[in-house]
Amino acid sequence: MERTMRGPHRSHRGAGAHLTALCVLGYVLAACNHIVLEPIPVVPTNQPLPYSARVEITEVGVYLVQPSATMIADPRLQNYVTGQLPSLDRAKPQWAQAVLDYLAARKTFRQVVNEVPADLAMTLRLFVYVDPSVSFKFNHVYVAKVDGVLRDPRNGRALSEYVGKGKAIGAVSRGGMDDDREPINQAVRAALNDLFGKLEGDKRLEHL
Repeated sequence: MERTMRGPHRSHRGAGAHLTALCVLGYVLAACNHIVLEPIPVVPTNQPLPYSARVEITEVGVYLVQPSATMIADPRLQNYVTGQLPSLDRAKPQWAQAVLDYLAARKTFRQVVNEVPADLAMTLRLFVYVDPSVSFKFNHVYVAKVDGVLRDPRNGRALSEYVGKGKAIGAVSRGGMDDDREPINQAVRAALNDLFGKLEGDKRLEHL
């Protein structure tokens, strides 16, 4: 009797977990589409570069990953994605402007320009991975990754590449999109600080 009951119970539990995961996916991704990247407090760098730069945010993505994927040694979280926000069209312009404002305040470059010619061109791709953890027993984990490529604006040739990462811990259970706002902002802030700290300390840039 015990055997005949164990199979259906396990199946029911698995179906319930799958349904819960789908609900979390829809809720998290819908909420992130409205997340505002808040003004990022920053202290001007003591290692500014003597170049002007045109900076473009080419891609922004928010993904849900397998529970506890952020605990795995493999750093390629894209291998564990279970869902992607279909469109960040509403959020992307605001996020891009927040990053440009951050750069202007940090003063990494002598000047950040829009259309006029610049000494350097830089493209940035910003991704946020949300780990819902296991069965809502542990805190949500938010990991931000920023990929940056510094280019010669005359021919587009890549001069150097950088990766910045940041991590923040959210609530155990999420009660609304505001639960995502602060940890996403913390993770992105840390990733930007990591990337531009590496760029400013790159001695190769002293002799371009």
